Amino acid sequence: MKKILKFGLGIIAGATVAHVAYHGYKTMEEEVIHELTDRARQHFSTRKIDAFWIFEEPTTGALFEGGLVSENKAITFEINAKTLEVFEKNEEIL
Repeated sequence: MKKILKFGLGIIAGATVAHVAYHGYKTMEEEVIHELTDRARQHFSTRKIDAFWIFEEPTTGALFEGGLVSENKAITFEINAKTLEVFEKNEEIL
């Protein structure tokens, strides 16, 4: 009986650790995306932004791709999560 109780408590403890680790990671990920979004919006603050996006997964290292639509133009960019530098890649007229 004691072995079953110890096993059950071990499973509960393991699930608790996994739950805390998962939610901690998700919170950190959301904060990074929020920080990148704020920095990119600041970079493009002189334009009227109609739509804006940043992909959740980095392309290489700490580079995230994103884009925006502003006054009949589509602009794609990359943003470095470590330095928060924004690099405009392409601008197309819609």
